[in-house]
Amino acid sequence: MRSKTTEADLLYPYQVVSEDQDMRDENRIVFKPNALKRIHTGIVNVWGYVTRNEHILSSSFRNEKEQEINLHLKGYPRNHNYLILKKKLIPSFKLYERLRQVTALYPTSLKSFIDIGCCRGFYALHAANIKTCTVSVGVDVHQPFVHTSNMVREYLGQQNSSFYMASLDMVSSNPEAYGGPYQTVLLLGLYHYLFWGSNLCSDAYGSHHKIFQRLSQICTGRLIFSGRLEVDQLPRAEKEKAQSSPKVAEYNTNCFLKAAEEFFDVHKAGFLGAYPLLVMDRKNV
Repeated sequence: MRSKTTEADLLYPYQVVSEDQDMRDENRIVFKPNALKRIHTGIVNVWGYVTRNEHILSSSFRNEKEQEINLHLKGYPRNHNYLILKKKLIPSFKLYERLRQVTALYPTSLKSFIDIGCCRGFYALHAANIKTCTVSVGVDVHQPFVHTSNMVREYLGQQNSSFYMASLDMVSSNPEAYGGPYQTVLLLGLYHYLFWGSNLCSDAYGSHHKIFQRLSQICTGRLIFSGRLEVDQLPRAEKEKAQSSPKVAEYNTNCFLKAAEEFFDVHKAGFLGAYPLLVMDRKNV
């Protein structure tokens, strides 16, 4: 039976978060990500929304500015696709599925946030809609993504979000210049590019320790992480680079965790798609 979505679902949207977050202190939480509840925030109730008839959805796109913006909000990577409707963030179903897993791991009171490799800016825009969050930042090394994110930010009139064309190295060298350091850092799907480099950014640390040292310089509380941690999981170009490198033996989950645990207390939180989802609370080192 198909559920009915009303106008209230669009005007009074929800975010799915963990129901059993037990705050022991600022940085220590017991996670039960499968137990979920809804709280108000600036995102639509997609579970109901996706059941609306297409002609109802299409009739809503009468705002020419939103139509123009939405042309920039889909494409590769598809797990970052979303739309703007009546100045609300509407994630694709795939993005929504990822979002509800990620937001379940946010601190109970989200204060400041950065998404490293923010793509079109959805997570940072969404975090800025949370009342307790005073600073929300997205950085990426692909200029069109940063331009699109800023275009959405300006249209939504967000005063507490910012987007920069910057690398992890740039942010960690001077966190204050980008509004940091941050209580919560998000790093999804980017780790193998930090280790091996990419066509868009020549920075290739080649060291788990160096990456986590820089992450610890911008994070005061929690790092939420998902990524490819084994060589056979890498995209073809990075796999070929790894297989021809003397560092290939260092790129595995065990070496990754050993380095991470120098700076963070690491907790398993399931999988985001095919790859591990981890919550890391910063150690006082």
